[in-house]
Amino acid sequence: MEQNKREQFIIRRIGGTTYKAKVVFNESGYETMEDKILRMIRNEGVTNDGTYAIMEAPQMSRQSERSAECA
Repeated sequence: MEQNKREQFIIRRIGGTTYKAKVVFNESGYETMEDKILRMIRNEGVTNDGTYAIMEAPQMSRQSERSAECA
């Protein structure tokens, strides 16, 4: 079975959970990635009534994988 080049997977491990996300590209899409991100940010402000909250830092019992690589 040949994998469609317009369909890919991103696999990330966060803590003890592995996430696999399918990324699909629309061949007839007209937006650039920048346009899409800006549209999503604008819509977020409208749907959340312009409110926001401060995210609390997650409580972690071990050093994250990224910070361990930089040390």
